[in-house]
Amino acid sequence: MKCVEKGIYKRGPYQFQVKIRRNGASVSGTFESLNAARRFRDVQTGKVVGDEYVDTRKERRTTLSVILERYLKEVTPRKKGARQEANRIKTWLKSDLASYSISGIDHKDIADWIAAREAEGKASTTVSNPVNILSAVFKKAKEWGYKIDNPCTGVSRPTASPPRVAVMNESEQALLLKACDHGPAWLTFVVRLALTTGMRQGEIRRLHWDHIFEDYAHLPATKNGTTRDVPLTYAAASVIDDIRQALPRRLDGWVFGHPDRPAKEGGFTEWQVQQAFRRASEYAAENYGLKRCTFHDIRHVSLTALAEIHTDVIDLQKTSGHKTLSVLSRYLNETPQDRSRKLREREIAKMSRGAAYAAPTARMTPPV
Repeated sequence: MKCVEKGIYKRGPYQFQVKIRRNGASVSGTFESLNAARRFRDVQTGKVVGDEYVDTRKERRTTLSVILERYLKEVTPRKKGARQEANRIKTWLKSDLASYSISGIDHKDIADWIAAREAEGKASTTVSNPVNILSAVFKKAKEWGYKIDNPCTGVSRPTASPPRVAVMNESEQALLLKACDHGPAWLTFVVRLALTTGMRQGEIRRLHWDHIFEDYAHLPATKNGTTRDVPLTYAAASVIDDIRQALPRRLDGWVFGHPDRPAKEGGFTEWQVQQAFRRASEYAAENYGLKRCTFHDIRHVSLTALAEIHTDVIDLQKTSGHKTLSVLSRYLNETPQDRSRKLREREIAKMSRGAAYAAPTARMTPPV
Protein backbone atom coordinates (compact mmCIF):
# COMPACT_ATOMS: atom_id res chain seq x y z
CA MET A 1 0.00 0.00 0.00
CA LYS A 2 1.18 3.49 -0.83
CA CYS A 3 1.05 6.12 1.92
CA VAL A 4 -0.84 9.08 0.47
CA GLU A 5 -0.48 11.28 3.56
CA LYS A 6 -0.27 10.78 7.29
CA GLY A 7 -2.61 7.98 8.35
CA ILE A 8 -4.05 7.36 4.86
CA TYR A 9 -2.97 4.58 2.49
CA LYS A 10 -4.04 3.83 -1.08
CA ARG A 11 -4.92 0.18 -1.53
CA GLY A 12 -6.05 0.42 -5.13
CA PRO A 13 -8.38 2.42 -7.42
CA TYR A 14 -10.96 4.24 -5.28
CA GLN A 15 -9.79 2.51 -2.11
CA PHE A 16 -8.25 4.61 0.65
CA GLN A 17 -7.57 3.03 4.02
CA VAL A 18 -7.24 5.01 7.23
CA LYS A 19 -5.16 3.67 10.12
CA ILE A 20 -4.95 5.53 13.40
CA ARG A 21 -2.89 4.43 16.39
CA ARG A 22 -2.88 6.83 19.33
CA ASN A 23 -2.74 6.37 23.10
CA GLY A 24 -2.93 2.60 22.77
CA ALA A 25 -6.06 2.78 20.59
CA SER A 26 -6.32 1.56 17.01
CA VAL A 27 -8.95 2.72 14.52
CA SER A 28 -9.20 1.94 10.80
CA GLY A 29 -11.61 2.28 7.88
CA THR A 30 -11.68 2.09 4.09
CA PHE A 31 -13.25 4.71 1.81
CA GLU A 32 -13.83 5.32 -1.87
CA SER A 33 -12.55 8.90 -1.90
CA LEU A 34 -9.60 10.70 -0.41
CA ASN A 35 -11.82 13.46 1.02
CA ALA A 36 -13.97 10.94 2.87
CA ALA A 37 -10.83 9.28 4.23
CA ARG A 38 -9.46 12.62 5.42
CA ARG A 39 -12.67 13.49 7.21
CA PHE A 40 -12.76 10.12 8.96
CA ARG A 41 -9.13 10.48 10.00
CA ASP A 42 -9.61 13.99 11.39
CA VAL A 43 -12.78 13.13 13.28
CA GLN A 44 -11.45 9.89 14.73
CA THR A 45 -8.08 11.38 15.62
CA GLY A 46 -9.88 14.09 17.59
CA LYS A 47 -11.90 11.48 19.46
CA VAL A 48 -8.86 9.35 20.27
CA VAL A 49 -6.88 12.27 21.70
CA GLY A 50 -9.94 13.68 23.51
CA ASP A 51 -10.71 16.66 21.30
CA GLU A 52 -13.88 17.17 19.30
CA TYR A 53 -13.27 17.71 15.61
CA VAL A 54 -15.11 20.65 14.12
CA ASP A 55 -15.42 20.89 10.36
CA THR A 56 -15.27 24.61 9.57
CA ARG A 57 -15.08 24.38 5.80
CA LYS A 58 -18.59 25.87 5.41
CA GLU A 59 -17.71 28.76 7.71
CA ARG A 60 -14.47 29.45 5.85
CA ARG A 61 -16.36 29.59 2.55
CA THR A 62 -19.12 31.88 3.89
CA THR A 63 -18.49 35.61 3.94
CA LEU A 64 -20.09 38.04 6.37
CA SER A 65 -22.10 39.54 3.51
CA VAL A 66 -23.89 36.20 3.02
CA ILE A 67 -25.29 36.02 6.54
CA LEU A 68 -26.00 39.77 6.57
CA GLU A 69 -28.11 39.44 3.42
CA ARG A 70 -29.95 36.42 4.81
CA TYR A 71 -30.65 38.21 8.10
CA LEU A 72 -31.84 41.28 6.20
CA LYS A 73 -34.24 39.14 4.17
CA GLU A 74 -35.52 36.70 6.81
CA VAL A 75 -35.30 38.42 10.20
CA THR A 76 -35.30 42.21 9.83
CA PRO A 77 -38.73 42.57 8.10
CA ARG A 78 -40.44 41.04 11.15
CA LYS A 79 -39.11 43.72 13.50
CA LYS A 80 -40.79 46.93 14.59
CA GLY A 81 -37.75 49.04 13.72
CA ALA A 82 -37.10 47.26 10.42
CA ARG A 83 -36.11 50.40 8.51
CA GLN A 84 -33.52 51.53 11.04
CA GLU A 85 -32.11 48.02 11.37
CA ALA A 86 -31.89 47.63 7.59
CA ASN A 87 -29.84 50.83 7.38
CA ARG A 88 -27.42 49.55 10.01
CA ILE A 89 -27.01 46.22 8.26
CA LYS A 90 -26.32 48.06 5.00
CA THR A 91 -23.58 49.92 6.86
CA TRP A 92 -21.86 46.58 7.49
CA LEU A 93 -22.45 45.45 3.90
CA LYS A 94 -20.46 48.48 2.75
CA SER A 95 -17.57 47.76 5.13
CA ASP A 96 -14.41 45.79 4.37
CA LEU A 97 -15.52 43.14 6.86
CA ALA A 98 -18.39 42.14 4.56
CA SER A 99 -15.92 40.28 2.32
CA TYR A 100 -14.26 38.46 5.24
CA SER A 101 -14.95 34.82 6.05
CA ILE A 102 -17.22 34.62 9.11
CA SER A 103 -14.77 32.21 10.73
CA GLY A 104 -11.97 34.74 10.27
CA ILE A 105 -13.61 37.76 11.91
CA ASP A 106 -12.39 38.17 15.48
CA HIS A 107 -12.69 40.56 18.41
CA LYS A 108 -9.85 42.73 17.16
CA ASP A 109 -11.62 43.36 13.85
CA ILE A 110 -14.67 44.65 15.70
CA ALA A 111 -12.58 46.71 18.13
CA ASP A 112 -10.67 48.25 15.19
CA TRP A 113 -13.97 49.11 13.44
CA ILE A 114 -15.22 50.82 16.61
CA ALA A 115 -11.96 52.75 17.01
CA ALA A 116 -12.13 53.95 13.40
CA ARG A 117 -15.69 55.25 13.83
CA GLU A 118 -14.76 57.02 17.08
CA ALA A 119 -11.81 58.64 15.32
CA GLU A 120 -14.31 59.99 12.77
CA GLY A 121 -16.17 61.66 15.64
CA LYS A 122 -19.28 59.48 15.43
CA ALA A 123 -21.71 59.57 18.36
CA SER A 124 -21.62 56.66 20.79
CA THR A 125 -25.03 55.34 19.74
CA THR A 126 -24.09 55.66 16.06
CA VAL A 127 -21.21 53.29 16.77
CA SER A 128 -22.79 50.96 19.33
CA ASN A 129 -26.07 50.28 17.53
CA PRO A 130 -24.50 48.70 14.41
CA VAL A 131 -22.26 46.54 16.63
CA ASN A 132 -25.29 45.36 18.59
CA ILE A 133 -27.04 44.47 15.33
CA LEU A 134 -23.97 42.59 14.11
CA SER A 135 -23.91 40.66 17.38
CA ALA A 136 -27.53 39.64 16.77
CA VAL A 137 -26.61 38.51 13.25
CA PHE A 138 -23.86 36.23 14.56
CA LYS A 139 -26.22 34.77 17.18
CA LYS A 140 -28.76 34.00 14.48
CA ALA A 141 -26.03 32.47 12.29
CA LYS A 142 -25.31 29.97 15.08
CA GLU A 143 -29.00 29.04 15.02
CA TRP A 144 -28.63 28.51 11.28
CA GLY A 145 -25.95 25.90 11.98
CA TYR A 146 -22.76 27.88 11.52
CA LYS A 147 -20.03 26.84 13.96
CA ILE A 148 -18.69 30.26 14.90
CA ASP A 149 -18.00 32.41 17.92
CA ASN A 150 -19.60 35.83 18.24
CA PRO A 151 -16.74 38.35 17.71
CA CYS A 152 -18.82 41.15 19.24
CA THR A 153 -19.08 39.45 22.64
CA GLY A 154 -16.81 41.09 25.19
CA VAL A 155 -15.84 44.02 22.95
CA SER A 156 -16.24 47.33 24.78
CA ARG A 157 -18.74 49.74 23.30
CA PRO A 158 -18.19 53.52 23.36
CA THR A 159 -19.21 55.31 26.53
CA ALA A 160 -22.80 56.47 26.21
CA SER A 161 -23.38 60.19 25.84
CA PRO A 162 -25.12 62.01 28.69
CA PRO A 163 -28.93 61.93 28.43
CA ARG A 164 -30.35 64.72 26.32
CA VAL A 165 -31.94 67.56 28.27
CA ALA A 166 -34.80 69.50 26.71
CA VAL A 167 -36.45 72.29 28.67
CA MET A 168 -39.16 74.59 27.30
CA ASN A 169 -41.42 76.86 29.34
CA GLU A 170 -45.01 77.68 28.41
CA SER A 171 -44.10 80.91 26.63
CA GLU A 172 -41.50 79.11 24.52
CA GLN A 173 -44.01 76.37 23.72
CA ALA A 174 -46.46 78.99 22.52
CA LEU A 175 -43.82 80.51 20.23
CA LEU A 176 -42.94 77.09 18.83
CA LEU A 177 -46.61 76.44 18.05
CA LYS A 178 -46.81 79.87 16.41
CA ALA A 179 -43.92 78.83 14.16
CA CYS A 180 -45.72 75.55 13.38
CA ASP A 181 -48.64 77.60 12.03
CA HIS A 182 -46.38 78.45 9.07
CA GLY A 183 -46.13 74.75 8.16
CA PRO A 184 -48.68 72.21 6.89
CA ALA A 185 -52.17 72.43 8.40
CA TRP A 186 -51.63 69.28 10.44
CA LEU A 187 -48.29 70.28 12.01
CA THR A 188 -49.62 72.43 14.85
CA PHE A 189 -52.07 69.70 15.88
CA VAL A 190 -49.36 67.02 15.84
CA VAL A 191 -47.08 69.12 18.05
CA ARG A 192 -49.95 70.03 20.40
CA LEU A 193 -50.77 66.33 20.80
CA ALA A 194 -47.12 65.58 21.52
CA LEU A 195 -47.03 68.33 24.16
CA THR A 196 -50.27 67.31 25.89
CA THR A 197 -49.99 63.50 25.75
CA GLY A 198 -46.27 62.66 25.67
CA MET A 199 -46.90 60.29 22.76
CA ARG A 200 -44.08 59.40 20.40
CA GLN A 201 -44.15 60.67 16.84
CA GLY A 202 -44.87 57.20 15.45
CA GLU A 203 -47.77 56.75 17.87
CA ILE A 204 -49.31 60.06 16.82
CA ARG A 205 -48.95 59.15 13.16
CA ARG A 206 -50.83 55.88 13.82
CA LEU A 207 -53.84 57.49 15.50
CA HIS A 208 -57.12 56.18 14.11
CA TRP A 209 -60.53 57.65 14.87
CA ASP A 210 -61.90 54.22 15.79
CA HIS A 211 -59.40 54.14 18.67
CA ILE A 212 -60.02 57.64 20.06
CA PHE A 213 -62.56 57.86 22.84
CA GLU A 214 -63.85 60.64 25.07
CA ASP A 215 -61.17 60.30 27.72
CA TYR A 216 -58.41 58.15 26.23
CA ALA A 217 -56.72 57.05 23.00
CA HIS A 218 -55.99 53.39 22.38
CA LEU A 219 -52.66 52.56 20.71
CA PRO A 220 -52.79 49.04 19.20
CA ALA A 221 -49.11 49.16 18.24
CA THR A 222 -46.30 51.00 20.02
CA LYS A 223 -42.53 51.13 19.78
CA ASN A 224 -42.25 48.48 22.50
CA GLY A 225 -44.51 46.11 20.62
CA THR A 226 -47.35 46.34 23.15
CA THR A 227 -50.71 48.07 23.23
CA ARG A 228 -51.27 51.12 25.42
CA ASP A 229 -54.13 53.37 26.46
CA VAL A 230 -53.12 57.02 26.70
CA PRO A 231 -55.35 59.09 29.02
CA LEU A 232 -56.53 62.36 27.51
CA THR A 233 -56.16 65.33 29.82
CA TYR A 234 -58.53 68.25 29.31
CA ALA A 235 -55.81 69.91 27.23
CA ALA A 236 -55.32 66.81 25.06
CA ALA A 237 -59.08 66.33 24.61
CA SER A 238 -59.27 69.95 23.48
CA VAL A 239 -56.68 69.22 20.78
CA ILE A 240 -58.74 66.26 19.57
CA ASP A 241 -61.84 68.48 19.37
CA ASP A 242 -59.90 71.09 17.40
CA ILE A 243 -58.69 68.45 14.95
CA ARG A 244 -62.27 67.29 14.38
CA GLN A 245 -63.27 70.89 13.62
CA ALA A 246 -60.28 71.94 11.49
CA LEU A 247 -59.09 68.92 9.50
CA PRO A 248 -61.19 67.03 6.93
CA ARG A 249 -62.32 63.57 8.04
CA ARG A 250 -60.56 60.88 6.03
CA LEU A 251 -62.55 57.97 4.60
CA ASP A 252 -59.95 55.46 5.79
CA GLY A 253 -60.32 56.59 9.41
CA TRP A 254 -56.72 57.66 9.99
CA VAL A 255 -56.47 60.98 11.82
CA PHE A 256 -53.62 62.35 9.71
CA GLY A 257 -52.95 59.72 7.04
CA HIS A 258 -51.98 56.09 6.53
CA PRO A 259 -48.79 55.59 8.59
CA ASP A 260 -47.39 52.85 6.34
CA ARG A 261 -47.87 54.41 2.92
CA PRO A 262 -45.90 57.10 1.09
CA ALA A 263 -47.30 60.62 1.01
CA LYS A 264 -48.31 60.38 -2.66
CA GLU A 265 -50.59 57.46 -1.75
CA GLY A 266 -52.30 59.25 1.13
CA GLY A 267 -49.71 58.25 3.67
CA PHE A 268 -48.37 60.18 6.61
CA THR A 269 -44.67 59.41 6.93
CA GLU A 270 -42.00 59.96 9.54
CA TRP A 271 -40.04 61.97 6.99
CA GLN A 272 -42.99 64.38 6.50
CA VAL A 273 -43.21 65.07 10.22
CA GLN A 274 -39.46 65.40 10.72
CA GLN A 275 -38.99 67.78 7.81
CA ALA A 276 -41.97 69.97 8.67
CA PHE A 277 -40.96 70.19 12.33
CA ARG A 278 -37.33 70.91 11.47
CA ARG A 279 -38.42 73.88 9.34
CA ALA A 280 -40.71 75.13 12.12
CA SER A 281 -37.90 74.83 14.67
CA GLU A 282 -35.57 76.77 12.40
CA TYR A 283 -38.23 79.44 11.88
CA ALA A 284 -38.72 79.75 15.65
CA ALA A 285 -34.96 80.06 16.16
CA GLU A 286 -34.55 82.73 13.49
CA ASN A 287 -37.64 84.80 14.32
CA TYR A 288 -38.28 84.22 18.03
CA GLY A 289 -34.82 83.40 19.35
CA LEU A 290 -35.75 79.87 20.50
CA LYS A 291 -33.18 77.15 20.74
CA ARG A 292 -33.44 74.63 17.90
CA CYS A 293 -34.99 71.35 18.97
CA THR A 294 -36.01 67.98 17.57
CA PHE A 295 -39.47 66.48 17.58
CA HIS A 296 -38.35 63.95 20.17
CA ASP A 297 -37.39 66.82 22.48
CA ILE A 298 -41.13 67.50 22.78
CA ARG A 299 -41.52 64.17 24.57
CA HIS A 300 -39.05 65.36 27.21
CA VAL A 301 -40.96 68.61 27.67
CA SER A 302 -44.33 66.87 27.80
CA LEU A 303 -43.43 64.12 30.26
CA THR A 304 -41.70 66.59 32.56
CA ALA A 305 -44.94 68.61 32.69
CA LEU A 306 -47.19 65.53 32.97
CA ALA A 307 -45.15 64.30 35.94
CA GLU A 308 -46.71 67.10 38.00
CA ILE A 309 -50.23 65.73 37.60
CA HIS A 310 -49.35 62.06 38.11
CA THR A 311 -49.14 60.56 41.57
CA ASP A 312 -45.63 59.16 41.04
CA VAL A 313 -43.27 57.83 38.35
CA ILE A 314 -45.03 54.45 38.34
CA ASP A 315 -48.24 56.23 37.42
CA LEU A 316 -46.41 58.29 34.79
CA GLN A 317 -44.83 55.16 33.32
CA LYS A 318 -48.30 53.84 32.45
CA THR A 319 -48.90 56.98 30.41
CA SER A 320 -45.48 57.20 28.79
CA GLY A 321 -45.17 53.53 27.84
CA HIS A 322 -41.56 53.17 28.97
CA LYS A 323 -40.56 49.63 29.94
CA THR A 324 -38.17 50.73 32.67
CA LEU A 325 -38.08 53.63 35.10
CA SER A 326 -34.41 54.22 34.34
CA VAL A 327 -35.25 55.14 30.74
CA LEU A 328 -38.25 57.23 31.80
CA SER A 329 -36.04 59.19 34.20
CA ARG A 330 -34.03 60.53 31.25
CA TYR A 331 -37.12 62.33 30.02
CA LEU A 332 -37.83 64.17 33.26
CA ASN A 333 -35.87 67.35 32.72
CA GLU A 334 -36.94 69.52 35.63
CA THR A 335 -35.14 72.79 36.19
CA PRO A 336 -33.56 73.42 39.62
CA GLN A 337 -36.18 76.11 40.16
CA ASP A 338 -39.02 73.65 39.52
CA ARG A 339 -37.58 71.13 41.95
CA SER A 340 -37.14 73.78 44.60
CA ARG A 341 -40.72 75.02 44.06
CA LYS A 342 -42.16 71.52 44.46
CA LEU A 343 -40.16 70.86 47.61
CA ARG A 344 -41.29 74.12 49.13
CA GLU A 345 -44.94 73.42 48.24
CA ARG A 346 -44.73 70.03 49.97
CA GLU A 347 -42.87 71.64 52.84
CA ILE A 348 -45.66 74.20 53.37
CA ALA A 349 -48.31 71.49 53.01
CA LYS A 350 -46.62 69.47 55.73
CA MET A 351 -46.47 72.48 58.01
CA SER A 352 -50.16 73.26 57.43
CA ARG A 353 -51.12 69.74 58.51
CA GLY A 354 -49.61 70.47 61.91
CA ALA A 355 -46.94 67.78 61.62
CA ALA A 356 -44.04 67.89 64.02
CA TYR A 357 -41.76 70.29 62.27
CA ALA A 358 -39.23 72.94 63.14
CA ALA A 359 -40.71 76.41 63.50
CA PRO A 360 -40.53 78.17 60.13
CA THR A 361 -38.26 81.14 59.73
CA ALA A 362 -39.27 84.30 57.94
CA ARG A 363 -37.56 82.97 54.81
CA MET A 364 -39.70 79.80 54.97
CA THR A 365 -42.96 81.68 55.29
CA PRO A 366 -44.81 81.53 51.96
CA PRO A 367 -45.57 84.88 50.35
CA VAL A 368 -49.12 86.17 50.67
